[in-house]
Amino acid sequence: MSVNERLLKLEEFAADVREFTRILTEITRRHGERIDEHDSQMTELRSSMTALTDAQIKTEDALRRLTEKVDRIADRNGNGKA
Repeated sequence: MSVNERLLKLEEFAADVREFTRILTEITRRHGERIDEHDSQMTELRSSMTALTDAQIKTEDALRRLTEKVDRIADRNGNGKA
């Protein structure tokens, strides 16, 4: 293999390395963006889950209080449980 052929192969190799580096850089950038988006969505999900949990607790508490009131009214009216 002549010097010129070797030089040509080295230039081709360098071009391939540059292209692979460009591709890898793009993949890494996109991966970082996806991770950032995922983190943002997880934060929103946690917030939504907390709000849902709080609402469920309030609903259960309101239902309990309502049931107690209905039971008291029924007891006062002589319609209590047997």
